[in-house]
Amino acid sequence: MTARIVFTESADADADGIFADVRAGAGDPTALKYRAQFRRLFATLADFPKSGPIRRALGGDIRIGIVFPYVVIYDYDPAQDVVTILCIVHGRRKITGALLR
Repeated sequence: MTARIVFTESADADADGIFADVRAGAGDPTALKYRAQFRRLFATLADFPKSGPIRRALGGDIRIGIVFPYVVIYDYDPAQDVVTILCIVHGRRKITGALLR
């Protein structure tokens, strides 16, 4: 069964910022390339929601997915079969539980 993917407001804002920055710095073709890579990751998470490694330091069963150089931080609720995208950050950023509060 395919899990439903939902985005927090924060994750939506993160994605909008990433695509705007990439578009401004590298142009539309590169922004479209990243958008396609993120879509592939989200499709994979829908089919295999437990595929990302767990990052217990972020809390509970929080997992990550990678679209280099970005890190997608997500949670999976098996009872509801929902993957919640919590935030998307640059991999150089210090990733701590404070990001999720």
